[in-house]
Amino acid sequence: MFSPGNEAHFNLTIEDAEHDFKVLEFTGHEALCRPYRFELDLVSEMPDLDIEGFLHKPAFLAFAADGSGVHGLIHSIAQGEAGKRLTRYRITLVPQLAYLAHRTNQRIFQHLSVPQIIAQLLEEHGIQGNTYRFQLGSQYLERDYCTQYDETDLHFLQRLCEEEGIHYHFEHTGESHNLVFGDDQTSFPKLAPTRFEQGNGMVADEPVIKRFALRLETRPSRVTRRDYDFEKPRLRLESAARGAAVPDLEDYDYPGRFADRERGKHLAQRSLERHRSDYRLAEGSSDQPLLVSGHFLPLANHSRDSWNDLWLLTEIHHQGKQPQVLEESVTSDVTAADGFTQGYRNRFTATPWDVPYRPQLEHTKPQVLGNQTAVVTGPQGEEIHCDQYGRIKVQFRWDRHGQGNDKSSCWLRVASSWARDRYGDIAIPRVGMEVLISFLEGDPDQPLVTGCLYHKEHQVPYDLPANKTRSVFKTLSSPGGDGFNELRIEDKKNEEQIFIHAQRDWEQNIQHSQRIRVGNERHDRVEANSYTELLAEEHHTTHSDRRTEIKAEDHLTAAGSQHVKVGAGQFIETGHEIHYHAGNTVVIDAGMELTAKGGGSFLKLDPSGVTLNGASIKINSGGSAGNGAGVGVLGAALPFMAAVDQPGHILAKLASFAKFPEPELDMRATPVIEAETVEDEEEEEETELPLTQLITLRIGVFFDGTGNNKDNSQSVAGCRAEDVGLESIAEDIRQHCASHGFDGQGSSPNSSYGNDLTNVARLYGLYQDDSQEKLVPDAKQASMSVYLDGIGTRSGSSDSLYGQGSGRGITGVRARVEESPLHIMKAIDRFHTANPDVLIEHIEFDVFGFSRGAAAARDFANDVKRGDNSLIAKSLPPGSPMLTPGFGWNIGVDVNIRFIGLFDTVAGIVSPSTLDFSPHNQRNQGLDLQLTPGIANKVVQLVARDERRHNFSLNSAGAADMLVPGAHSDIGGGYLPAATEKVLMSRPRSSLVRRTTPNDETNACISTVAELNKRLGTLQRYGMGISIEEWATDRPFNRRRDLYPEKRVFCAIKSEREVSGALSLVYFRVMRELAVREGVPMNEVPFIPQFALPQELEPIYAKILAYATGESAGLGLTDSEEALLYRRYIHLSANWNAANGWNNSSLSILFINRPAHDGKRIVYRHD
Repeated sequence: MFSPGNEAHFNLTIEDAEHDFKVLEFTGHEALCRPYRFELDLVSEMPDLDIEGFLHKPAFLAFAADGSGVHGLIHSIAQGEAGKRLTRYRITLVPQLAYLAHRTNQRIFQHLSVPQIIAQLLEEHGIQGNTYRFQLGSQYLERDYCTQYDETDLHFLQRLCEEEGIHYHFEHTGESHNLVFGDDQTSFPKLAPTRFEQGNGMVADEPVIKRFALRLETRPSRVTRRDYDFEKPRLRLESAARGAAVPDLEDYDYPGRFADRERGKHLAQRSLERHRSDYRLAEGSSDQPLLVSGHFLPLANHSRDSWNDLWLLTEIHHQGKQPQVLEESVTSDVTAADGFTQGYRNRFTATPWDVPYRPQLEHTKPQVLGNQTAVVTGPQGEEIHCDQYGRIKVQFRWDRHGQGNDKSSCWLRVASSWARDRYGDIAIPRVGMEVLISFLEGDPDQPLVTGCLYHKEHQVPYDLPANKTRSVFKTLSSPGGDGFNELRIEDKKNEEQIFIHAQRDWEQNIQHSQRIRVGNERHDRVEANSYTELLAEEHHTTHSDRRTEIKAEDHLTAAGSQHVKVGAGQFIETGHEIHYHAGNTVVIDAGMELTAKGGGSFLKLDPSGVTLNGASIKINSGGSAGNGAGVGVLGAALPFMAAVDQPGHILAKLASFAKFPEPELDMRATPVIEAETVEDEEEEEETELPLTQLITLRIGVFFDGTGNNKDNSQSVAGCRAEDVGLESIAEDIRQHCASHGFDGQGSSPNSSYGNDLTNVARLYGLYQDDSQEKLVPDAKQASMSVYLDGIGTRSGSSDSLYGQGSGRGITGVRARVEESPLHIMKAIDRFHTANPDVLIEHIEFDVFGFSRGAAAARDFANDVKRGDNSLIAKSLPPGSPMLTPGFGWNIGVDVNIRFIGLFDTVAGIVSPSTLDFSPHNQRNQGLDLQLTPGIANKVVQLVARDERRHNFSLNSAGAADMLVPGAHSDIGGGYLPAATEKVLMSRPRSSLVRRTTPNDETNACISTVAELNKRLGTLQRYGMGISIEEWATDRPFNRRRDLYPEKRVFCAIKSEREVSGALSLVYFRVMRELAVREGVPMNEVPFIPQFALPQELEPIYAKILAYATGESAGLGLTDSEEALLYRRYIHLSANWNAANGWNNSSLSILFINRPAHDGKRIVYRHD
């Protein structure tokens, strides 16, 4: 006989199917990050079932006494042997996720994060959003390019999870199974405790752990990752993570597949956690059917007390048998060699709860072996598409989803035979070309273009093999292709040739000498004008005849003398006139004879004398000299300069020659004139050049608070219940609060917190932003604003509980400061695009923050004061194109902080690595909160007078503090406009009594009533309905152990009232007014309902504003005004509501908002 604790009742339910299956036996294997698989042996009285109709049906195998079990889909079914009445069947039960193993694909995902890729895969397989969820604590950046290459969808999904350190497990109900992805321990649910009882052959009264052993194994203790980013080639991208274990064993890997150090640190840390996750591994066995992988097992009653703790179940092998369903003899033997014949048992592995679980790298990334070809793509209508690095985009042959456009791939670098800074060679492959692709490290996510290929439709420039001796570089005019440029080298014997074709212009620039030798003839043909300018001497030597024919006029101007020497004779013939003119002397010297002939007369000089012959000879007797036409020489036009490649600049024509007209203009009418005319034209053009506009740029930087986000809901975070001594009763408090409308999520009920804007977000909306505006020509100042998500939040994504709880991590305080330059630079880039001729001469900052965002604002301000060593200076260094040449990040000269506006600074940094687990203290590692004199022109901090929580200690700003009415978020904003506030006003008391004892007679309730009477006067000023809340939970009753049934009674003071969030609008207006008085460029508060101030708050606003501006010495609020604030506007932020956090995991109970010990929060001085 088997005791009730060991009896097994296994049942199979199949949705929408009629059957009489009985479970004979089953085995199952489940593990973290793996689809489970259960093999079931069944018997049926129906030998002719339509087994194909069962395939893919949802089914539920119940094998625990409470009816729990495993849900899945029937993946396979087989019919076996038949007896006289019963027929054997076997089915395999798997999750829907397992079906992803049956689709292999090759595809590209772009600009998606890993969770987004996983969600897309799941939904393509019909796994809808209500059957899976992500409980992620870290932010996962988009992957620009991620390839699924020749791998199944399941392999791809698991590989991505392993690369990122994301795990998954399953949670089952009778109707479905849910897939849960997580990246920390908070996503794992907790099971009920199970006792350990050493296996001794005896039957226990209830399921127990029978064997539990622990092994420790050596693992690496340090991880280092290195990578390379071609956009930052000098930066050594190396990140490391190191644990405390010895010896020092390093895991080093390149490439680490990251592009910035923060990502590298994240991956290194995840890798270290992966190595250490099974350093301590427990192995056990039990007959407890409630064990589920991916759940915490509380082990109890072990002789080694340190093992009585939570253990994460990582793998389970199930086995169950119930041979009693056989009612006849069968041929199969159901006995087992180890004697297990009936009931349920399992084997499992587990790791300590506090060791982060990371999946092992079991699914390797596929490698591309060899090269591939692809087609160059681009936007519609473009022939050449590239970026500033000459990268192109392609369509891979295997990519069925690509559209052959500029979205078909990532940017691919193009290999070159030579490349250095501003020199080398480059030829951009054009759209439609077939290119050869290789892959760095064989990684399909890192393709490179290494060459181009011809094919049937893209023929070679000259027919082959007929022209096989030609080497050609030939391009095509773009766009349109109506012309080409070509360099052709012909190597055929006796026909050797270098041919150059320029479709339009041919320009040469030779910095020193040019020497040309032509072995045979030279032929030059210029079909328009030819221009030559020689800045020194010109020498021509012709060894044979020179023949020059000028078919129009010939003009020669010599600034000095002209010397012509002819060895034999000089013969000049003109059709009409020869005219010689000399300013002083003309000498004609002939060695033997000089003759002048004209009109039938002549003058002859020879050795025999002078001969004059004419019709008459007149000497001093009348007549006159003849006149010539005179000289009309035209000057030569200066040539255009060839293009010149200036170091550090693109190819361009020299600016000094741009003033000259194009050669084809008619210059024949231009006489030889003085050079002053050209100089005057040059000076006139220079005066027309645009002047650079210098401005002061004012930047508003806005840091939102913890759990606050312009787009996302506010979340909760805080401390553990153990901190306040409620370990044993906290869960009961939480359950009771949830059942009676108390929030169950944190400080106040859900209805008291929500997605309303904080004052930081509201002020950000008012700040003038010129980042995309074209400035008017006489503008001297421009402004822009940037917003940083609240601590622990991510716009458009899930919140980080770690970031909210600790103020650290990639959504923490320091991370927000470090990411601020990125947002600022994006705004400046937009501004520079809209205003390319504007240079920034000075930069001024206005900084705002709330809560932890105020701590970030203070740290940011101190970083700015580091001058050229600041984060922003490293992103925008001196010499940047948008800065004036003299800008040097000198504090007080180039850069200033004009205004710092803070709402109730609460840094609250938790640092587990340094054993700092409390946000209450002032150990805010890594932050500089000091506001030294002169850090800004004006510093203001509005301090919450009525904030009394233990975990909301104030970081004072010294003399800048202004104490004003309200709790923390009454000052900084974030409360809903109207809500019902339900809170426990006292610490719940408990008493363990007989079940028959009336609740109000217990010590817990009697003490609570006494406390209420003492506090009644103070509490009633809030105008709330106050009462005693009491509830009880029955304790398990064991007749062998307990004398009588017991219950635990709880009592606490309860309050419920309507409360408004409008008080924060007062401080929104106050801070805006203070900022505007300091010159902060803010618009007026718009007349919209969400910004409207209730009429009854207007006189209160006037008094608080007068106090803040120094016009009055104090607040001056009357008793009735104070009472109004307490009754309707000031929230009871300090309370004893218990919250179950971390996505409904019951690991720990949070008392985030518990009051400080004496009702006064700690204020850390600003020394």
